[in-house]
Amino acid sequence: MYSALWMFAWDLQDEGVEKVLGFAADCGLSAVQIASSYHAGNFILGHNPKRVAYFPEDGVAYFHPHLELYAGTKLKPKIAEVSRRTDWFAEAGQRLDRFGLKLVAWTVCCHNTRLGLLHPDCVSRNVFGDPYYHALCPSNDDVRAYVVALVKDLAANYPMYAVQLESPEFMGLVHGHHHERQGVVLDPLSVSLLSLCFCEACLRKAGERGIDAQKLRATLREHLRAVLDRAPFYPLDRPGDMAGLLAACPELGRFAEFREQIALSLLKEIRDGMGGTKSKLFLLGGPSERRIGLVDAFEIGIYGKKPFEAEGIVSKAARAIRGRVELHAGIRVGFNSISGPGDLTDTVRSVKDADGDGVLFYNYSEAPLEALRWIKTALAGV
Repeated sequence: MYSALWMFAWDLQDEGVEKVLGFAADCGLSAVQIASSYHAGNFILGHNPKRVAYFPEDGVAYFHPHLELYAGTKLKPKIAEVSRRTDWFAEAGQRLDRFGLKLVAWTVCCHNTRLGLLHPDCVSRNVFGDPYYHALCPSNDDVRAYVVALVKDLAANYPMYAVQLESPEFMGLVHGHHHERQGVVLDPLSVSLLSLCFCEACLRKAGERGIDAQKLRATLREHLRAVLDRAPFYPLDRPGDMAGLLAACPELGRFAEFREQIALSLLKEIRDGMGGTKSKLFLLGGPSERRIGLVDAFEIGIYGKKPFEAEGIVSKAARAIRGRVELHAGIRVGFNSISGPGDLTDTVRSVKDADGDGVLFYNYSEAPLEALRWIKTALAGV
Protein backbone atom coordinates (compact mmCIF):
# COMPACT_ATOMS: atom_id res chain seq x y z
CA MET A 1 0.00 0.00 0.00
CA TYR A 2 0.95 3.59 -0.57
CA SER A 3 1.41 5.31 2.78
CA ALA A 4 2.19 8.94 3.59
CA LEU A 5 2.52 11.32 6.48
CA TRP A 6 1.30 14.93 6.34
CA MET A 7 3.69 17.53 7.77
CA PHE A 8 4.78 21.17 7.65
CA ALA A 9 7.93 23.15 6.88
CA TRP A 10 8.30 24.17 10.53
CA ASP A 11 8.69 20.49 11.44
CA LEU A 12 11.73 20.31 9.16
CA GLN A 13 13.13 23.59 10.47
CA ASP A 14 12.58 22.98 14.19
CA GLU A 15 13.32 19.26 14.43
CA GLY A 16 15.73 18.89 11.52
CA VAL A 17 15.02 17.60 8.04
CA GLU A 18 17.20 14.51 8.58
CA LYS A 19 15.38 13.58 11.78
CA VAL A 20 11.88 14.02 10.36
CA LEU A 21 12.56 12.17 7.11
CA GLY A 22 14.40 9.49 9.04
CA PHE A 23 11.38 9.02 11.28
CA ALA A 24 9.11 8.68 8.25
CA ALA A 25 11.43 6.14 6.64
CA ASP A 26 11.74 4.13 9.86
CA CYS A 27 7.94 3.93 10.07
CA GLY A 28 7.92 2.26 6.65
CA LEU A 29 6.10 5.10 4.93
CA SER A 30 6.16 5.62 1.17
CA ALA A 31 5.97 9.40 1.13
CA VAL A 32 5.96 12.68 3.01
CA GLN A 33 3.20 15.14 2.14
CA ILE A 34 4.50 18.60 3.01
CA ALA A 35 2.24 21.65 2.99
CA SER A 36 3.27 23.82 0.05
CA SER A 37 0.59 26.48 0.56
CA TYR A 38 -1.55 26.69 3.65
CA HIS A 39 -3.99 28.79 5.66
CA ALA A 40 -3.87 30.17 9.18
CA GLY A 41 -4.38 28.08 12.29
CA ASN A 42 -3.81 27.71 16.02
CA PHE A 43 -1.73 24.61 16.62
CA ILE A 44 -0.45 22.78 19.66
CA LEU A 45 2.86 21.14 18.74
CA GLY A 46 3.42 18.52 21.39
CA HIS A 47 6.85 17.24 20.35
CA ASN A 48 8.31 20.35 18.71
CA PRO A 49 11.51 21.34 20.58
CA LYS A 50 11.17 25.08 19.92
CA ARG A 51 7.47 25.92 20.34
CA VAL A 52 4.23 24.48 21.70
CA ALA A 53 1.53 26.99 20.73
CA TYR A 54 1.97 28.12 17.14
CA PHE A 55 0.03 30.48 14.88
CA PRO A 56 1.29 30.05 11.29
CA GLU A 57 1.00 32.84 8.74
CA ASP A 58 -2.13 32.96 6.62
CA GLY A 59 -2.17 32.01 2.97
CA VAL A 60 1.56 31.74 2.36
CA ALA A 61 3.84 29.44 0.34
CA TYR A 62 6.27 27.06 2.01
CA PHE A 63 8.45 26.64 -1.08
CA HIS A 64 10.33 29.14 -3.25
CA PRO A 65 8.00 30.14 -6.10
CA HIS A 66 9.47 30.74 -9.54
CA LEU A 67 8.00 34.19 -10.04
CA GLU A 68 8.20 34.14 -13.83
CA LEU A 69 5.30 31.69 -13.76
CA TYR A 70 3.16 34.31 -12.03
CA ALA A 71 4.11 37.23 -14.28
CA GLY A 72 0.65 37.23 -15.84
CA THR A 73 -1.29 36.53 -12.65
CA LYS A 74 -2.91 39.19 -10.48
CA LEU A 75 -2.52 37.04 -7.37
CA LYS A 76 1.04 36.39 -6.22
CA PRO A 77 2.44 33.85 -3.75
CA LYS A 78 4.24 35.06 -0.64
CA ILE A 79 7.02 32.98 0.90
CA ALA A 80 6.43 32.07 4.54
CA GLU A 81 9.01 33.40 6.97
CA VAL A 82 9.85 29.85 8.04
CA SER A 83 10.85 29.09 4.44
CA ARG A 84 12.38 32.41 3.39
CA ARG A 85 16.01 31.46 4.01
CA THR A 86 15.65 27.75 3.33
CA ASP A 87 13.58 26.06 0.63
CA TRP A 88 12.44 23.04 2.60
CA PHE A 89 10.99 21.38 -0.50
CA ALA A 90 14.42 21.51 -2.09
CA GLU A 91 16.04 20.22 1.12
CA ALA A 92 13.61 17.31 1.33
CA GLY A 93 13.87 16.63 -2.39
CA GLN A 94 17.65 16.21 -2.17
CA ARG A 95 17.27 13.46 0.44
CA LEU A 96 14.49 11.34 -1.08
CA ASP A 97 16.75 8.60 -2.44
CA ARG A 98 18.69 8.35 0.81
CA PHE A 99 15.54 7.72 2.82
CA GLY A 100 13.57 5.86 0.15
CA LEU A 101 10.72 8.36 0.24
CA LYS A 102 8.51 10.14 -2.28
CA LEU A 103 7.64 13.85 -2.08
CA VAL A 104 4.07 15.14 -2.30
CA ALA A 105 3.07 18.81 -2.20
CA TRP A 106 -0.01 19.30 -0.03
CA THR A 107 -1.44 22.33 -1.82
CA VAL A 108 -4.33 24.46 -0.56
CA CYS A 109 -5.82 26.24 -3.55
CA CYS A 110 -8.90 28.48 -3.13
CA HIS A 111 -8.78 28.76 0.66
CA ASN A 112 -6.63 31.85 1.15
CA THR A 113 -7.71 34.71 3.42
CA ARG A 114 -4.50 36.68 2.82
CA LEU A 115 -5.14 36.88 -0.90
CA GLY A 116 -8.86 37.37 -0.37
CA LEU A 117 -8.29 40.47 1.76
CA LEU A 118 -5.77 41.82 -0.76
CA HIS A 119 -8.09 41.13 -3.71
CA PRO A 120 -11.75 41.34 -2.57
CA ASP A 121 -12.83 41.27 -6.22
CA CYS A 122 -11.58 37.68 -6.37
CA VAL A 123 -13.58 36.19 -3.47
CA SER A 124 -16.92 34.45 -3.27
CA ARG A 125 -19.95 36.57 -2.43
CA ASN A 126 -23.23 35.29 -1.06
CA VAL A 127 -26.75 36.18 -2.25
CA PHE A 128 -26.59 39.42 -0.25
CA GLY A 129 -23.28 40.41 -1.85
CA ASP A 130 -21.28 39.84 1.33
CA PRO A 131 -17.67 38.77 0.69
CA TYR A 132 -16.18 35.55 2.06
CA TYR A 133 -12.57 36.62 2.29
CA HIS A 134 -11.36 33.09 3.02
CA ALA A 135 -12.81 31.77 -0.24
CA LEU A 136 -11.22 32.64 -3.55
CA CYS A 137 -13.80 32.02 -6.27
CA PRO A 138 -12.84 29.40 -8.88
CA SER A 139 -15.00 31.19 -11.46
CA ASN A 140 -12.66 34.17 -11.28
CA ASP A 141 -10.07 34.05 -14.08
CA ASP A 142 -7.39 35.64 -11.89
CA VAL A 143 -7.89 32.95 -9.26
CA ARG A 144 -7.77 30.21 -11.86
CA ALA A 145 -4.52 31.55 -13.35
CA TYR A 146 -2.94 31.69 -9.88
CA VAL A 147 -3.94 28.14 -8.93
CA VAL A 148 -2.77 26.70 -12.26
CA ALA A 149 0.59 28.50 -11.90
CA LEU A 150 0.97 27.34 -8.30
CA VAL A 151 0.54 23.67 -9.18
CA LYS A 152 2.68 23.92 -12.31
CA ASP A 153 5.45 25.57 -10.27
CA LEU A 154 5.56 22.68 -7.81
CA ALA A 155 5.24 19.93 -10.41
CA ALA A 156 7.87 21.35 -12.74
CA ASN A 157 10.53 22.56 -10.32
CA TYR A 158 10.78 19.89 -7.62
CA PRO A 159 11.19 16.09 -7.70
CA MET A 160 7.48 15.74 -7.06
CA TYR A 161 5.78 12.37 -6.94
CA ALA A 162 2.41 14.10 -6.74
CA VAL A 163 0.67 17.39 -6.04
CA GLN A 164 -2.17 16.89 -3.61
CA LEU A 165 -5.00 19.39 -4.13
CA GLU A 166 -7.09 20.72 -1.27
CA SER A 167 -10.00 23.09 -1.97
CA PRO A 168 -9.59 23.54 -5.75
CA GLU A 169 -13.32 24.34 -5.86
CA PHE A 170 -16.00 26.54 -4.32
CA MET A 171 -15.82 27.00 -0.58
CA GLY A 172 -18.80 27.87 1.57
CA LEU A 173 -20.00 29.82 4.57
CA VAL A 174 -18.48 27.67 7.31
CA HIS A 175 -14.76 28.25 7.66
CA GLY A 176 -13.63 27.84 11.27
CA HIS A 177 -12.48 31.45 11.23
CA HIS A 178 -11.04 33.20 14.28
CA HIS A 179 -14.02 34.14 16.51
CA GLU A 180 -16.49 32.88 13.91
CA ARG A 181 -19.96 33.77 15.24
CA GLN A 182 -23.46 32.60 14.34
CA GLY A 183 -26.05 33.81 16.81
CA VAL A 184 -28.76 32.55 14.46
CA VAL A 185 -28.91 28.76 14.37
CA LEU A 186 -29.09 28.04 10.66
CA ASP A 187 -30.78 24.98 9.20
CA PRO A 188 -28.79 22.87 6.69
CA LEU A 189 -30.65 24.32 3.69
CA SER A 190 -29.86 27.90 4.73
CA VAL A 191 -26.18 27.03 5.20
CA SER A 192 -26.13 25.55 1.71
CA LEU A 193 -27.78 28.61 0.18
CA LEU A 194 -25.48 31.02 2.02
CA SER A 195 -22.56 29.00 0.64
CA LEU A 196 -23.48 29.71 -2.99
CA CYS A 197 -21.37 32.29 -4.79
CA PHE A 198 -22.91 35.14 -6.80
CA CYS A 199 -19.77 37.19 -7.44
CA GLU A 200 -19.43 39.10 -10.71
CA ALA A 201 -17.52 36.25 -12.36
CA CYS A 202 -20.21 33.70 -11.41
CA LEU A 203 -23.03 35.98 -12.54
CA ARG A 204 -21.33 36.62 -15.87
CA LYS A 205 -20.33 33.04 -16.62
CA ALA A 206 -23.69 31.65 -15.54
CA GLY A 207 -25.36 34.18 -17.83
CA GLU A 208 -23.20 33.02 -20.73
CA ARG A 209 -24.70 29.56 -20.17
CA GLY A 210 -28.25 30.89 -20.31
CA ILE A 211 -28.81 30.90 -16.53
CA ASP A 212 -30.58 33.93 -15.08
CA ALA A 213 -28.36 34.08 -12.00
CA GLN A 214 -29.52 37.60 -11.11
CA LYS A 215 -33.10 36.40 -10.83
CA LEU A 216 -32.02 33.28 -8.94
CA ARG A 217 -30.04 35.40 -6.51
CA ALA A 218 -33.08 37.59 -5.86
CA THR A 219 -35.27 34.52 -5.28
CA LEU A 220 -32.83 32.94 -2.83
CA ARG A 221 -32.23 36.25 -1.09
CA GLU A 222 -35.96 36.62 -0.51
CA HIS A 223 -36.17 33.04 0.80
CA LEU A 224 -33.27 33.54 3.20
CA ARG A 225 -34.60 36.87 4.42
CA ALA A 226 -37.90 35.18 5.28
CA VAL A 227 -36.02 32.48 7.20
CA LEU A 228 -33.86 35.01 9.07
CA ASP A 229 -36.87 37.19 9.89
CA ARG A 230 -38.67 34.22 11.50
CA ALA A 231 -35.64 32.77 13.34
CA PRO A 232 -35.44 30.81 15.55
CA PHE A 233 -38.68 29.44 14.02
CA TYR A 234 -38.73 28.20 10.42
CA PRO A 235 -41.46 29.65 8.18
CA LEU A 236 -43.92 26.90 7.35
CA ASP A 237 -44.68 28.33 3.92
CA ARG A 238 -41.07 27.79 2.76
CA PRO A 239 -39.38 24.61 1.46
CA GLY A 240 -37.48 22.98 4.30
CA ASP A 241 -34.96 20.99 2.29
CA MET A 242 -33.02 21.15 -0.95
CA ALA A 243 -35.34 18.77 -2.80
CA GLY A 244 -38.33 20.99 -2.04
CA LEU A 245 -36.52 24.14 -3.07
CA LEU A 246 -35.27 22.57 -6.31
CA ALA A 247 -38.85 21.62 -7.17
CA ALA A 248 -40.00 25.18 -6.51
CA CYS A 249 -36.99 26.76 -8.22
CA PRO A 250 -35.60 24.62 -11.10
CA GLU A 251 -33.05 27.33 -12.00
CA LEU A 252 -31.20 26.39 -8.82
CA GLY A 253 -30.48 22.95 -10.27
CA ARG A 254 -29.04 24.50 -13.42
CA PHE A 255 -26.90 26.80 -11.29
CA ALA A 256 -25.60 23.81 -9.30
CA GLU A 257 -24.59 22.11 -12.57
CA PHE A 258 -22.85 25.33 -13.66
CA ARG A 259 -20.81 25.31 -10.43
CA GLU A 260 -19.82 21.68 -11.01
CA GLN A 261 -18.66 22.53 -14.53
CA ILE A 262 -16.57 25.42 -13.18
CA ALA A 263 -14.81 23.09 -10.73
CA LEU A 264 -14.25 20.44 -13.41
CA SER A 265 -12.83 22.92 -15.90
CA LEU A 266 -10.39 24.29 -13.31
CA LEU A 267 -9.23 20.77 -12.50
CA LYS A 268 -8.66 20.17 -16.21
CA GLU A 269 -6.69 23.41 -16.52
CA ILE A 270 -4.55 22.37 -13.56
CA ARG A 271 -3.94 18.97 -15.15
CA ASP A 272 -3.07 20.51 -18.51
CA GLY A 273 -0.71 22.96 -16.82
CA MET A 274 1.24 20.03 -15.37
CA GLY A 275 1.87 18.63 -18.84
CA GLY A 276 5.44 17.55 -19.41
CA THR A 277 6.10 16.89 -15.73
CA LYS A 278 6.29 13.50 -14.04
CA SER A 279 4.07 14.52 -11.14
CA LYS A 280 0.80 12.80 -10.40
CA LEU A 281 -2.30 14.68 -9.27
CA PHE A 282 -4.13 13.69 -6.07
CA LEU A 283 -7.46 15.21 -5.04
CA LEU A 284 -8.64 15.45 -1.45
CA GLY A 285 -12.30 14.56 -1.71
CA GLY A 286 -14.73 11.80 -2.49
CA PRO A 287 -14.94 9.97 -5.81
CA SER A 288 -16.70 11.67 -8.69
CA GLU A 289 -17.36 9.99 -12.00
CA ARG A 290 -16.65 13.23 -13.84
CA ARG A 291 -13.26 13.65 -12.17
CA ILE A 292 -12.00 10.19 -13.07
CA GLY A 293 -9.43 10.72 -15.79
CA LEU A 294 -8.43 14.11 -14.38
CA VAL A 295 -6.77 12.83 -11.20
CA ASP A 296 -4.58 9.88 -10.30
CA ALA A 297 -6.05 9.33 -6.84
CA PHE A 298 -9.00 10.35 -4.73
CA GLU A 299 -8.13 10.85 -1.08
CA ILE A 300 -11.02 10.54 1.34
CA GLY A 301 -11.18 11.13 5.07
CA ILE A 302 -12.05 8.48 7.63
CA TYR A 303 -11.22 10.73 10.57
CA GLY A 304 -12.61 9.50 13.87
CA LYS A 305 -14.10 6.36 12.37
CA LYS A 306 -13.89 2.94 13.96
CA PRO A 307 -12.32 0.22 11.79
CA PHE A 308 -15.66 -1.29 10.73
CA GLU A 309 -16.99 2.18 9.84
CA ALA A 310 -13.83 2.99 7.90
CA GLU A 311 -14.11 -0.26 5.96
CA GLY A 312 -17.66 0.60 4.92
CA ILE A 313 -16.71 4.10 3.73
CA VAL A 314 -13.67 2.92 1.78
CA SER A 315 -15.52 -0.05 0.30
CA LYS A 316 -18.29 2.21 -1.02
CA ALA A 317 -15.75 4.57 -2.58
CA ALA A 318 -13.77 1.68 -4.09
CA ARG A 319 -16.90 0.33 -5.76
CA ALA A 320 -17.53 3.75 -7.32
CA ILE A 321 -13.97 3.97 -8.66
CA ARG A 322 -13.73 0.35 -9.84
CA GLY A 323 -9.95 0.44 -9.97
CA ARG A 324 -9.74 3.20 -12.57
CA VAL A 325 -7.72 5.47 -10.26
CA GLU A 326 -6.20 4.96 -6.83
CA LEU A 327 -8.08 5.43 -3.58
CA HIS A 328 -6.31 6.66 -0.45
CA ALA A 329 -7.87 7.07 3.00
CA GLY A 330 -6.78 9.71 5.52
CA ILE A 331 -6.56 8.73 9.20
CA ARG A 332 -6.15 11.15 12.08
CA VAL A 333 -3.43 10.11 14.50
CA GLY A 334 -4.06 11.74 17.84
CA PHE A 335 -6.99 14.19 18.03
CA ASN A 336 -8.60 11.64 20.39
CA SER A 337 -9.66 9.62 17.35
CA ILE A 338 -7.30 6.62 17.64
CA SER A 339 -7.22 4.97 21.05
CA GLY A 340 -4.07 2.87 20.68
CA PRO A 341 -1.71 0.98 18.38
CA GLY A 342 -4.14 -1.88 17.93
CA ASP A 343 -6.90 0.50 16.90
CA LEU A 344 -4.64 2.15 14.30
CA THR A 345 -3.51 -1.23 12.96
CA ASP A 346 -7.12 -2.37 12.63
CA THR A 347 -8.05 0.84 10.83
CA VAL A 348 -5.20 0.50 8.34
CA ARG A 349 -6.11 -3.16 7.79
CA SER A 350 -9.74 -2.18 7.20
CA VAL A 351 -8.66 0.18 4.40
CA LYS A 352 -6.69 -2.61 2.73
CA ASP A 353 -9.52 -5.12 3.16
CA ALA A 354 -11.92 -2.65 1.54
CA ASP A 355 -9.68 -2.42 -1.57
CA GLY A 356 -8.12 0.90 -0.65
CA ASP A 357 -4.78 1.59 -2.31
CA GLY A 358 -3.19 3.71 0.38
CA VAL A 359 -3.37 5.33 3.80
CA LEU A 360 -2.47 8.87 4.82
CA PHE A 361 -1.66 9.83 8.41
CA TYR A 362 -2.62 13.27 9.75
CA ASN A 363 -0.25 14.70 10.84
CA TYR A 364 3.36 14.72 12.06
CA SER A 365 3.23 18.26 13.41
CA GLU A 366 0.22 17.99 15.72
CA ALA A 367 -0.03 14.33 16.70
CA PRO A 368 1.62 13.15 19.94
CA LEU A 369 4.94 11.41 19.34
CA GLU A 370 3.73 8.25 21.05
CA ALA A 371 0.78 8.03 18.68
CA LEU A 372 3.01 8.67 15.67
CA ARG A 373 5.12 5.66 16.67
CA TRP A 374 2.04 3.49 16.22
CA ILE A 375 2.30 4.06 12.45
CA LYS A 376 5.25 1.70 12.23
CA THR A 377 3.33 -1.04 14.03
CA ALA A 378 0.24 -0.43 11.92
CA LEU A 379 2.06 -0.65 8.60
CA ALA A 380 3.99 -3.73 9.70
CA GLY A 381 0.69 -5.34 10.65
CA VAL A 382 -0.65 -5.28 7.10
